[in-house]
Amino acid sequence: MSDIFDQHRIVDFTEHPFVVLIGVDGGAEIVGDDQVCKRQAARVLRILADVLESEHPNGPCHPAARTPQWTRPDEPLMPHGGSLDRDAQLWTDGTGHVWNLALPWRDSAGSTWLWYGSLDGQGAPLMRSNDWPEPQPLDALCYLRGPMAPVHRGGAA
Repeated sequence: MSDIFDQHRIVDFTEHPFVVLIGVDGGAEIVGDDQVCKRQAARVLRILADVLESEHPNGPCHPAARTPQWTRPDEPLMPHGGSLDRDAQLWTDGTGHVWNLALPWRDSAGSTWLWYGSLDGQGAPLMRSNDWPEPQPLDALCYLRGPMAPVHRGGAA
């Protein structure tokens, strides 16, 4: 059986402009809802909801247990291998993880960080927080204050 951490899929937002991410806690984040017709997206989501509902067995819901994201093994972000799509405000670190810099990010201590448009000398986004006097690179924040969680529409995603 394959470890869930070995399964990665990089989403190409030019091929899939509308993405729904559902976290293990049931929270959801929609990326790209301004890129597609909202009525068409709603119609597709209704069809998916009907399919999922019809496949659910009778009785209580018992989804497969998953390892929470904060227990993932440490891995470097490798900012020097990253790339930035400034228009979409998406930074892909050297490991292939895509970070939506348009969203605020909350660290494990509860501080909220925002990207303000600059990269450090290694190529990592510089983040600012009202709780810190100086901007900090995203890779350092992940290492020292991680895990980082996106804050979406008024709550953590």
